[in-house]
Amino acid sequence: MADFSGYIPVLLEPLADRKKRWAQESADAWTHHGEELQARDEKTARLKTLRLAKEAAQTEAAAEAALVPKARAKRKHNRA
Repeated sequence: MADFSGYIPVLLEPLADRKKRWAQESADAWTHHGEELQARDEKTARLKTLRLAKEAAQTEAAAEAALVPKARAKRKHNRA
């Protein structure tokens, strides 16, 4: 009868290696995904800060413009 005791681990080893590789790739993908989410959140917060500052400046400029009276145009009188 043939001895297959050495044959079985050879078949299982590539699967075990693949599972380790898959697990590592999955962990790397989740790490990369988390980094992308963090970068997106930081960019969003930065853009929101810039937008709010711009809106505040526009509101302030509009308020100052409303306080300054507009000069009236002088009417021309027809004197003949």
